[in-house]
Amino acid sequence: MSEDEIRQLAQTVWETTLGIPLTPQDTPSFASGTRMVVACVQITGAWGGAVFLHVPEPAARAAAAGMFQCEQRSVRVQDMQEAVAELGNMVAGNIKALLPEPSCLSLPTVVEGGDFSSRIPGSRLVHRVVLSADGQDIAVTVVESVRHSGAASNSGVKAA
Repeated sequence: MSEDEIRQLAQTVWETTLGIPLTPQDTPSFASGTRMVVACVQITGAWGGAVFLHVPEPAARAAAAGMFQCEQRSVRVQDMQEAVAELGNMVAGNIKALLPEPSCLSLPTVVEGGDFSSRIPGSRLVHRVVLSADGQDIAVTVVESVRHSGAASNSGVKAA
């Protein structure tokens, strides 16, 4: 899988599901303490790793409003978490299609907050793609299990 493929998959999922175009960015402009909603979907099987979808709260709110057809002011934290979980699951499912078979997806795990980091022990960073939706940067991060890659590092994924 390449960064271009990940970028295209994320753009397709976002635009098809929400009708909001994503534009490529070089680096995320997440300020320290930015409230984020992050979904993580693990992939196991012939390839092992995880896909993280990092979405700032304003973009998560817009995604939930679009997904659940409601006004942004009525969106709850649980709605944002559910929307980002579903978007993360769709992106990970499309990435899985590029990987060796057989593989399985986990259910999404979602974290919401301001200043946190997460990591998959025994993994290394493979790709990080940054896109922008209405001025809000969104990142897709792919990490691979060192058991599958043979590399010897431990990758942390910071929320902001």
